[in-house]
Amino acid sequence: MWPRRIVLLAFLALAVGAPEQGEAGWVWSPQTGWIGPSGAVKDTPAEQMAHAMSFFQKPDYDKARIEFKKLIRRYKDSPEAPEAQYFLGRCHEEKGDYYEAFLEYRKTIQVYPSTVRFSEVLERMYQIGNYFLSGKKRRLLGTAALLPARDKAIEVFKAISEEGPFSDVGELGQYKLGIAHLALGEYEQAVVAFEQLIDRYPDSPLVDDARFQLAQASLKGTFEPGYDQHATDQAMEQLHVFVEEYPGSDLSPEASERITGLRERRAEHEFQVGRFYEDRKQFASALVSYREVVSRYADTSWASKATARIDALESKVQ
Repeated sequence: MWPRRIVLLAFLALAVGAPEQGEAGWVWSPQTGWIGPSGAVKDTPAEQMAHAMSFFQKPDYDKARIEFKKLIRRYKDSPEAPEAQYFLGRCHEEKGDYYEAFLEYRKTIQVYPSTVRFSEVLERMYQIGNYFLSGKKRRLLGTAALLPARDKAIEVFKAISEEGPFSDVGELGQYKLGIAHLALGEYEQAVVAFEQLIDRYPDSPLVDDARFQLAQASLKGTFEPGYDQHATDQAMEQLHVFVEEYPGSDLSPEASERITGLRERRAEHEFQVGRFYEDRKQFASALVSYREVVSRYADTSWASKATARIDALESKVQ
């Protein structure tokens, strides 16, 4: 007659199954319950999901991530896989690793575009983008080292505009993409972002703000009077469009003031061109520039100066 303890151990060995060579088997104790070998996965995706969630709820986010990853590797086509991928992002977000959370969230909607979490994932990405845009810093490889993160705001908002252009946060993400470029002084990219918002969402309440920001981006990218004035002309054009289309906007007075300032700058440029030719005794060419100031920028302070130079030079070209 076998001792009862030996029979029980033999029964457990049969129930659990003999471990393969070089691999430890599952171990049970009243204190810990069943503990599997490293890399072991539960028999069904539902069981593995519940196992991973038990760590998430403790919370023990590091162990939860390990178990969610096991589920995705073993049961990648299961209904639980999209949820496991989503919770990988949640684990990072709960720990304050926001950039890593963004990467996992984006992977969720790229690999599982039909996930019921689609809208929530985009919203969480949007909040992460706002966090970076506010000037917060991000962790470097999970350490205490921090890096400026406004460039990451651009990456996040661009992802939102690409993955969910027609979602509830799609147009917000597109607008914030332009704002993030402005914050970094990337004015050409800001113009593109705001133009895309206006083209994609013509009925959006953000359009009037986007037009003004677009003009501001053009303005900030202008050069001094001695350089090419294409950017200045573009800024004036965008501001004129804004004032004409949104005369009642709170931003219209500021836009009008900016137009006045740009016209002064443009007139100064033209006057300096005239002086350039005059200094080189090319009086006919100088007169062309001075007359341009008088005809196109008569409302500026440079018009009277140009008129005086015209009076002084006309006798020299006859």
